[in-house]
Amino acid sequence: MNVRCNMSCGIESNSRTRQDGRCEQVICVYNLPKQTTENVIITASWEFPILDIVGRWHPMCHFDRSIRADWNYGDKTMSSISAPVITFFNEKGENRGTFAVSEARKEVRLKLGVHEEDGTMKCEIFVNLGKYDKDEYTVTILSDYREVAYEKAIGEVSSWWEKECGFAPAFVPFDAKDPMYSFWYSYHQEFNEDQVVAECQRAKEMGFRAVILDDGWQTDDTNRGYGYCGDWEVTPKKIKDMKKHVQTVHDMGLKYLIWYSVPYVGMYSKHWERFQNKLIAIDKEQHAGVLDIRYQEVREYLSNIYVDAVKNWDLDGLKLDFIDEFYERTATPAANDQMDCSCLQDALDKLLNETMQKLKAIKPNILIEFRQRYIGPAVRQYGNMLRVGDCPDSGLSNRVGSIDLRLLSQNTAVHSDPVMWHRDEKPEIAALQIVACLFSTLQFSVRLDTISAEQKKMVQNYMAFMRQYRNLLQETPVEAKEPHNLYPEVRVSNGETEIVALYSANRVVKLGKENKQSILVNGTQATALYIEIEQERNAQITVLDCCGSIVSQTNRQLCGVQSIPMTAGGRVEIQSL
Repeated sequence: MNVRCNMSCGIESNSRTRQDGRCEQVICVYNLPKQTTENVIITASWEFPILDIVGRWHPMCHFDRSIRADWNYGDKTMSSISAPVITFFNEKGENRGTFAVSEARKEVRLKLGVHEEDGTMKCEIFVNLGKYDKDEYTVTILSDYREVAYEKAIGEVSSWWEKECGFAPAFVPFDAKDPMYSFWYSYHQEFNEDQVVAECQRAKEMGFRAVILDDGWQTDDTNRGYGYCGDWEVTPKKIKDMKKHVQTVHDMGLKYLIWYSVPYVGMYSKHWERFQNKLIAIDKEQHAGVLDIRYQEVREYLSNIYVDAVKNWDLDGLKLDFIDEFYERTATPAANDQMDCSCLQDALDKLLNETMQKLKAIKPNILIEFRQRYIGPAVRQYGNMLRVGDCPDSGLSNRVGSIDLRLLSQNTAVHSDPVMWHRDEKPEIAALQIVACLFSTLQFSVRLDTISAEQKKMVQNYMAFMRQYRNLLQETPVEAKEPHNLYPEVRVSNGETEIVALYSANRVVKLGKENKQSILVNGTQATALYIEIEQERNAQITVLDCCGSIVSQTNRQLCGVQSIPMTAGGRVEIQSL
């Protein structure tokens, strides 16, 4: 590995092989010049032959699993955006090269691509320290060429960050993995207190135990912009007394979370004049500025808002949105003597650390939601709920997003984007959206005063199923087949029971030898599925529809490849006798 720095300094680079077969390149730069006006950038480069590689996985690759050329810009990560890891895999889902960086706060660019002249993978990693004010810095690059499942390679990177790089994740309360009702898609900014209370009562009757009130509680404006963010005062036209309102919802037996847009101070807010000269950017389209958290005053202002809200209103959690706006633009002002932090990503870490310490002193089990794309190890230290990015009415995006998060997030609760559909949707079609989120915590955002009886029955069926198999679905590592085909089959197993979700019709599913029970969930409209049994067995086969009603129940001798009837959005339970 070739290592260089754009500054005149000393460089030490040492390679070591771990007992598990992975390799660590430990890079130390020292005698860095102080008072430089340039960003300190460390570059590491190497190459390896492209053999048996079909695709590439990155935390924010979404639908693009293709291998890139070496002239591509690469993937940029930092505290507020993604995570510094890339995995290459083959058709069988085996690891063909996984690379990760210990630096998960500052800006890192991973530029790995095909060198057209010779078919090698040309790899470059750039670690941007910014205006670094210390004379020494150490970073480690982890390389993994083991022939293991790609899921294992990714999961062990996450463990490496957690156990060896100092990014211990936040405690995850039990409630963080229980289905939640969200007001965003169902109401957006147009609601009043009576509507919220009535919907909370309906949510309670449906079986939800927590609700999230989104954007709108702080403003009468319904244009979805952020011009009125920054004061964070409850608008009395919607909620007269937030403390009493929250208590009313608590009395129903529900947890209560509310939304905040962290970086924005609106041009129409009372605080605009105070902070208009302490911004890293102005978004004219959103009618707001992005606060410069390198100032201690700004961080204290933000931290106090959240602490006061939790303390005064007895909130159970916060949805902290848009922290991926905390990054340097071309026009971002340079650091000055009034700031106590010169790096934005270090400042974000300070903000979250200071805030979480105060919040946990009030409520140790505080629930904190962050959203794709701010889902890396630095953010996992503070958030115990990581949610799929906005994808209304898209089961495909929810499936891909939630599995991507599960692969990387270990025990942190992974939440779906709130599920929604048209009021006239067929329950078996609506069920496909929930099945798409099967391996995450369900967030739900369909107006419950318009939901049909059959839709309600279907939702309650899957909520009960998710709770019954919660540990298996959410705590057990997922085996996600064919990442290049966007996970057409996903399974979990504990040795006794396996749950397999199918997102592509006419697949042949191999049942595990050791499992006594196999549950196959249909994420398609197919009316039959195909199973393969290596060892003959007698089994009871129960076919259930999307509402959980039994369609048929038979005993069969299973061997080889067999077809089993299926219902759209339903499931088949195979119990060995």
